[in-house]
Amino acid sequence: MEQNAFDYVTQKVGEVLQERGFSQVKNTAAEKDKQSVVFAGDDLAYGIVYQVDKKRFELKKCGMTDEGPDKKWKSVSVWLFDPETDSKDQLQDIVNDFTDSVAGQIQKAVGQAQKKKRRKDDDNNVDTIFFFNRFVGIFPELKDELNDERSLYGQVRSVTFAREKLLPKIEELCTSGGNTSAVNRCATLLSEMYVSGDLDVRSIITIVLLNGLSERAVEALKPNFSQELAKAHKSALKMKGKKVKPEKKKKRSQIMAATLNEMDRR
Repeated sequence: MEQNAFDYVTQKVGEVLQERGFSQVKNTAAEKDKQSVVFAGDDLAYGIVYQVDKKRFELKKCGMTDEGPDKKWKSVSVWLFDPETDSKDQLQDIVNDFTDSVAGQIQKAVGQAQKKKRRKDDDNNVDTIFFFNRFVGIFPELKDELNDERSLYGQVRSVTFAREKLLPKIEELCTSGGNTSAVNRCATLLSEMYVSGDLDVRSIITIVLLNGLSERAVEALKPNFSQELAKAHKSALKMKGKKVKPEKKKKRSQIMAATLNEMDRR
């Protein structure tokens, strides 16, 4: 059962990667309680891992060197999956999330390669649209709501969309006491996006979402917070009702700060 699930995920994700010039790296010696496969491209490598003991799928990525993957792996997405109890639909959700993730990140990498090289210290480039799309795997209705937002306003009003669309969904999920797996995925996703997201994404996660959730909802998420997000959340609590100082070097961040300040006054 576990092998069948792993083969299905790697096959489907591998098809997307191979269409974009990636090739599967020959498998190394098998590890106990772990199945893994690596796909390598010109600049990136993606790994798919299933940890048998933890019943967990993970998609990760790293850079490439002349000798192959540099092995500085960073987690892209993590899903819990127990082949004995979870359904084929849940397995398909994992496939959809992994394929959307690699397709989106590869496209983003291509776009960045056509621009001037960013400053060395500007490593966090995941934007708010990518952030919202990652939650479609948990809240499928977000996809239509994002399209409606673009149709009405010509863009996604990131702060407003997070507060009016995403926040209530996370609140209901975390306080209903139902889908524990989805709550865990939500916390993991917030942690991952906080690390890889740009300043706007970080502001939305801490100031709009975590500061906007009830204490009960936050307590449900906390056990799966990364150290970075736990520390950021603690700091963000001190900012309730205070003005956010814009970052002068980044125009978008000035807009974000102004919007957040307006929100705090309501």
